[in-house]
Amino acid sequence: MNVVTRVRNAVTPNETVQRGFGLAALDLPTQDKIPVVRELMFVDDRGLALDIGVGLGYTTRSVFGDRPTVGIDLHEANLRYFRDRVAALPRARLPMGAAALATALPFKSGAFRFILCSEVLEHIEDDDCAAAEIARVLAADGRGVITVPYTGLGLTSFLELLKIKTVHDYPGPEHHVRPGYDERSLSVLLNRHGLEIEQFAFYFRFFTRLTTDAVSLAHLLYQRLIRRRTSWNWSDVAADEDSLPMRFYSRVFPLLVASGGLDRWLTQRRGFGLVAAFRHATT
Repeated sequence: MNVVTRVRNAVTPNETVQRGFGLAALDLPTQDKIPVVRELMFVDDRGLALDIGVGLGYTTRSVFGDRPTVGIDLHEANLRYFRDRVAALPRARLPMGAAALATALPFKSGAFRFILCSEVLEHIEDDDCAAAEIARVLAADGRGVITVPYTGLGLTSFLELLKIKTVHDYPGPEHHVRPGYDERSLSVLLNRHGLEIEQFAFYFRFFTRLTTDAVSLAHLLYQRLIRRRTSWNWSDVAADEDSLPMRFYSRVFPLLVASGGLDRWLTQRRGFGLVAAFRHATT
């Protein structure tokens, strides 16, 4: 396996897409992740794409663009947000969407040439079943990319060191049943189902993680003190887009991006996010 550690390349998400997706685009780890995913996916002009766990769809749209794409998610509100935002883009092809489990994909075998599964496996109790479903619906000549929190650094966030519970620690749609994966554990999981990892890459390095944790702490206080909840999903956050705290966040986001940009000096280091490109193993 060829291990690559590039964080960014010349391809960045289209500015029109960023504006069209509003608050969904203003997420540091997502912005950091998208160029890496695009580089490893090798999307060309042929075949249908699937995003497992589409969320609000900003990553989906940034990676797959206007190609025929199916997005699945547990929450119909997320799928509606995605469809509405794409519909508002000029001359955009509407995505197909379905509320479905990653462990029971409602598609025929070999249906997809490209599969993205980003920040999903750590939420699934039966990740082995999810991996089996990914292998089943991936075309024989298909390629997929998985992103997960990386456990190889010994911790997955600095809030962990402070014993601060986040949305991932409480029952609900964002709960993590495991902290993440490292290269070996993810390889073993996929290998059991005839999938071979061709490349690893990292994103979400020190300064982006540190800045994101500061934002997460402020967001936790907002959700608990103002919204009175410990659990939420992406569509809940998007519903607050016009609130004063979220408008303030959108104003300071460029400064946060600049802070995370210090990671350009750490491109040879591992990050807090692991990306793996895979395909069916050759015999």
